[in-house]
Amino acid sequence: MAPRPLIIDADPGKDDAVAILLALASPEELDVVMLGAAAGNVGLDHTTANLLRLRELAGRTDIPVHAGCPRPIMRTLATVPHIHGADGLGGAELPPPAGAVSEPHAVAALIEAVRASPVPVTIAGIAPLTNIAVALVMAPDIVGQIREIAVMGGSFSGGNITPHATFNVFNDPHAADIVFRCGAPVTMIGLDVTRNTMPTREWCEQLRATGTPFAKVVADLWREPTAFMNDACVIAHLIAPDLLRCEPHRIAIETDACEEIGRTTSVAGEPNAAVATGIDREGFFELLMDRLARP
Repeated sequence: MAPRPLIIDADPGKDDAVAILLALASPEELDVVMLGAAAGNVGLDHTTANLLRLRELAGRTDIPVHAGCPRPIMRTLATVPHIHGADGLGGAELPPPAGAVSEPHAVAALIEAVRASPVPVTIAGIAPLTNIAVALVMAPDIVGQIREIAVMGGSFSGGNITPHATFNVFNDPHAADIVFRCGAPVTMIGLDVTRNTMPTREWCEQLRATGTPFAKVVADLWREPTAFMNDACVIAHLIAPDLLRCEPHRIAIETDACEEIGRTTSVAGEPNAAVATGIDREGFFELLMDRLARP
């Protein structure tokens, strides 16, 4: 079976880096056709540079990097450099940004890539969903050419940026609302699942011992394994769907300016998303080890 064409919209970010390296290490399943930079964990200048650095590390300068929206649709951007470091990658040893950022804007590039693909395209939204939402508003015709939008965000059991909301959805709830309402198949992979993906120190050292460039970077990012590998769950799902258990829900996003803004809720009505409710933790880390340790 041919690999599925994949657009990754990201805001690297430590866990974004793991997700991107996992995707690039899995060419049998995924054909990464574009990397779009979003503002989120850190500002757009940093996330764009980090995509260039990761692309260079992987030796995949053929994949275009496009800079996207510098802020959410209606809200002020909230960044988290205290988690990801000032540059977004916690000082990990990566090559400097190489090559130029491609034109056009990430929104226009996403639209062009979906329209040009001979088969439906998968989109991994592992950042605030601003770029994807604006593309859907500008070009609603692309919905029919989207195989799946796999989203890292949401939770039925509380948030990580507020008691009610997860970071990506909180940062741009209006964008999330557009994506979940767009009519394309959406998979929501949120904290209910990703909270089970904190690596152990032993796993990180085992990964480092393989000595590959990808393994070293990931082990460096998790020198102190105190964070979840949230975004990598999205890519793991695309590579090996059986790793996650999903069930249909109709997801509503709280967009009103209240203390619960960004909350994701299951409501009555026709399902608009497959929501991940469980993960094979052992299988997830086995997949990461297998792919990141490839020479």
